Amino acid sequence: MQRLLLLFALSIAFSARAHAQFPDLMDLSSQYLPPVPVDIAPAKAQVTVYEISLNVPVVLAERSTFLIPGASYHADSMAYFDAPAQFDQLKSLQSADLAALFVQLLPADWSVSARVSAGLAGDIITFDREHMRFSALAMASHVFSDSFVLGGGAIANYAFGSLLPLPAVYLDYRPVPELRFETFLPAFANLRYTFAERVELGLRAEVTGNAYSIRSQQVRADWPCVALREDDPTLPGRQDVAEPARCMDHIAYSILSAGIHIGVRLFATLWLTAFTGRTLYRRLEPMTNRDEAIDSELQTLPNAWTLRAHLTWRLPRK
Repeated sequence: MQRLLLLFALSIAFSARAHAQFPDLMDLSSQYLPPVPVDIAPAKAQVTVYEISLNVPVVLAERSTFLIPGASYHADSMAYFDAPAQFDQLKSLQSADLAALFVQLLPADWSVSARVSAGLAGDIITFDREHMRFSALAMASHVFSDSFVLGGGAIANYAFGSLLPLPAVYLDYRPVPELRFETFLPAFANLRYTFAERVELGLRAEVTGNAYSIRSQQVRADWPCVALREDDPTLPGRQDVAEPARCMDHIAYSILSAGIHIGVRLFATLWLTAFTGRTLYRRLEPMTNRDEAIDSELQTLPNAWTLRAHLTWRLPRK
């Protein structure tokens, strides 16, 4: 098996022009976030994240035109501690995506790429129109040298009826072969130093998040989505009167974090890496079915230390 992986990796080794556009062939990761307080004291929530992504580069024309279909799955698994009976517990948030990336190498060291993806995201994964989300990316890049690549374009993210256009900037700079600064704004920035092509140490900052539809029966059958038989004087509002305008339809979850990256190459282009750092911003924003924020339910979660491990099969580089 190891030999087959190595032969395949060598067969698709690409120059800097193509390499700058391509994602990793495979990435499998798990992340731990410790328990933090949530809106109803003394409840705490702990999150463990699992993710896998696969990409398969296909050469369409003389190593100048490429199509890279891909698939990914992401899950936020949540555990609760000291939660009162009236607390609605969401056990998991999941997403599954299919994507296609097209890359065309042009004369004079230019290239263009376009990526479209579609997927499902929610507390359960079902083929429901309300679970669907779409995104698109278009970018042009120029390879100034084997150590400097610069690109720019735009991202359009359509989730739950809300279109979010953003500019995109890609930079890959290697002042010396061992030191690499890579950033794709607005998603991440990396600074890494590689020792003997086997061990790497660096810094990383990243923005992650998603919008998840909520179809939990515990949420749908509770106030404010429906009126309860009796009002609870210990809670805000009138629980015996429904408030559909505050009924949660989906959640926008976003995290900004920064920390240290450590990695070791196991063989060929298969790497085992770890990211340890601290969240700098972490927010849960409940939304209605009209894509309006429920301000009274907005939560800025306490920041915490985090640890994530990756097993990554990287794209070979000539």
